[in-house]
Amino acid sequence: MANIIIPAAKSLTVTSKYPDKSLNEGTITIGFDNKNTYYSYLFFDVSSLPSDIVISSAELVLFKTDQFFNNIDQKLSISPLRDYFSTYTTYNNAPNYDHYSIINFYPLTSKVAVTINVTNIVSAWIKNRPSNKGIIIYGRSTGTIVNFGSVKNHDTYLIPFLKVHYEHLGDIRYNKTICRDHNTKNCNEECLKICKDELKEMFAKICKDICCRPNPPPVPPTPSPNSGTIVDVDVTGNVAPYSVYNIIIEVEVTRALTGQKDYYYTSDVYINSSNANSLPINKTYQIAVVPEIQPGDTQSVNLYGSYKGPVINP
Repeated sequence: MANIIIPAAKSLTVTSKYPDKSLNEGTITIGFDNKNTYYSYLFFDVSSLPSDIVISSAELVLFKTDQFFNNIDQKLSISPLRDYFSTYTTYNNAPNYDHYSIINFYPLTSKVAVTINVTNIVSAWIKNRPSNKGIIIYGRSTGTIVNFGSVKNHDTYLIPFLKVHYEHLGDIRYNKTICRDHNTKNCNEECLKICKDELKEMFAKICKDICCRPNPPPVPPTPSPNSGTIVDVDVTGNVAPYSVYNIIIEVEVTRALTGQKDYYYTSDVYINSSNANSLPINKTYQIAVVPEIQPGDTQSVNLYGSYKGPVINP
């Protein structure tokens, strides 16, 4: 499973207080203060996502700038837009949105960020790219005004983003395929052939990218020994006979000062395609965390993996 972080590309607020202009500032404002209504819009460029994928999950992360207390009685809502918005969008000419597709969330929390599941919206954008006009965030609770960081915020830690996990359709179909050939040798050879073909395609693409690059970017300087932290992750287990297993090791670090979550990865492939016995795994991976882990930061380790190739029970 792959994942990607997509920062918001555009943001805007409109309000009944200034019905003929928009607010394009460091924060977006949502809610109703018993006198004026505030709506905000966000747009995410999802063109970096491949077309042949299935969205496993998508989360919208908004960073608060006020109202750091818990109140589950007040809620805001998100809906996909049906029209584009721009700097000329105002309260009086607001874009239309899908009134039947509504995601509710509760913004009044002591945490610095609010995470909302928007998998259905992002999945619809991938299935129909032109439908991506952005989202509207609005609230109808009386007396609730909430501010979040916007695209214009000078503090990059406050810019909203999407965190998307996805799988390629080909990988899903392949992982669901079970080799039913009773001839173990033939099945094993077919698995190796597929792996070799995929490796050839991967190396060919890498070579093409390198050769066609007119001006390779300069190599960044090697960071000093104190600029990062090395996290050791021990992985143990067994790989089934006649199989290939892909694994991704993820280290999640939550920064104490900002609440920002940073993710660091490495991957590996365990090949046991020609062995009738299980392959024992006992391996330590060293994952570099930059910037270094500070006192108060917390970390956790997540493992993701899938069998790639036929699994046979002799």
